[in-house]
Amino acid sequence: MVPLPRPVVDAMAERAMRMHHMLWHVSRNEWADLTPAQQQEFRAHGWDPPRPALTGGADSRPELDNGSGEDFLYMHRQMIADVDAILARAADPGYPRVEGWSSIPAPGDTAYPVPPPFDVPGDPDTTRAVGDAKSAASFDQIRRWQAEYTDPSALRGMTLGQLGARIEFTIHNRMHLRWSARLPAYRPDSDPFDVDPRWDAPGYDWLADFYSSHVNPVFWKLHGWVDARIDGWMAANHRTGPVPWSFDPPWTGPMMHADALEETVEALKRTNLRVRTPFFRSFDLPD
Repeated sequence: MVPLPRPVVDAMAERAMRMHHMLWHVSRNEWADLTPAQQQEFRAHGWDPPRPALTGGADSRPELDNGSGEDFLYMHRQMIADVDAILARAADPGYPRVEGWSSIPAPGDTAYPVPPPFDVPGDPDTTRAVGDAKSAASFDQIRRWQAEYTDPSALRGMTLGQLGARIEFTIHNRMHLRWSARLPAYRPDSDPFDVDPRWDAPGYDWLADFYSSHVNPVFWKLHGWVDARIDGWMAANHRTGPVPWSFDPPWTGPMMHADALEETVEALKRTNLRVRTPFFRSFDLPD
């Protein structure tokens, strides 16, 4: 595995970057289950998502048709562009740009081996999901998803938003858990706004947490693969030129300075929001 150049690690591990990435995912995943008071607090700080990613309730499901999938694809494409700009300034010949996997690594891959299963103390749901994601059966499912999302005929039958939503809540979330590894300690997922400064250390790069996943080098291989699916969809649908986003632009969350992000997180923490774990849930979706 090629490590991330230090300038990228330092930028991604910054507290403001961590909070922004966490807020973007939590707001759109949890919106439908927030109380009116919690929604108002999100809204007051500019974090009310225009297109929630999940429905609410015990049988929560991905929103396939509201355009949230475009937000997912666009936001992470912007993250890649930002990292590519850092890499251009660093001029590291061993890591000139973000390059995703051309094909998702199979079991036994020596460059990107799957870490063994592990227990997350006090979080049986995440422990179980991590173990399942690392199984042989899970890779068989990943392989089927990969075939679907690279098949031109399948891509012609989806909008870009549908493709993004399907990718996010199937293969993308599964890969985050599959390549997650044991760490000495884990930020409690169920309390997303526990942002004690000890979690800002560059070594906290757990792939199963929105606050830390983007510090991990696998994140960029995974998301490089996801980003290439935009180009695959364009080619399958005979599109050229700029990506035909339905929104101008899709949602990346408010651009806030560090102090404003601190204030936002502190205000939201006071709402006592708890979320279901794991953060990276995957779903079986109809064809």
